[in-house]
Amino acid sequence: MLALALLALPAAAYAAATAPGDGTLVVRHASGKITVSGRGLIFGRFDEGTLTVVDYNPDDGVEPQVNGWDRKIDLLGEGRWQYKGDNIRFRFFGGRYKFTFTGASGIDISAVGSGRVTVAGAGPFFIDDYGFYSVDGSKFQPLTLATVNTQFGSP
Repeated sequence: MLALALLALPAAAYAAATAPGDGTLVVRHASGKITVSGRGLIFGRFDEGTLTVVDYNPDDGVEPQVNGWDRKIDLLGEGRWQYKGDNIRFRFFGGRYKFTFTGASGIDISAVGSGRVTVAGAGPFFIDDYGFYSVDGSKFQPLTLATVNTQFGSP
């Protein structure tokens, strides 16, 4: 019975995390400025830089989990923090959020739900060496110096 329950748990968790209209966002080894505003699940990591987090419902008992930071700053307003450091990992399960990565490199993000993303490559790299992103299972697109705004999932 226990083995059967363990097999059913991942499927139940996936079904609970996805709902009609949910989409996906994947960012792979990106450098630059990325802002993700959405609802649902987001997790990932980055090599170095700054992450600013806004939790739009800080009273719901679901707080962003951020590990590996060197410096944490509480910003004005409840549910707003800034994290700086190297090899930072993050995850936020549920609710509305806004994550902004600035001066960051090696950004890897996975998100399920719905929202908007703004991506712009930056850094001392050659063209097409700023990383890649994909929304709703589409082919990966390269980040460039031009700012791109797009949506994932249904609002």
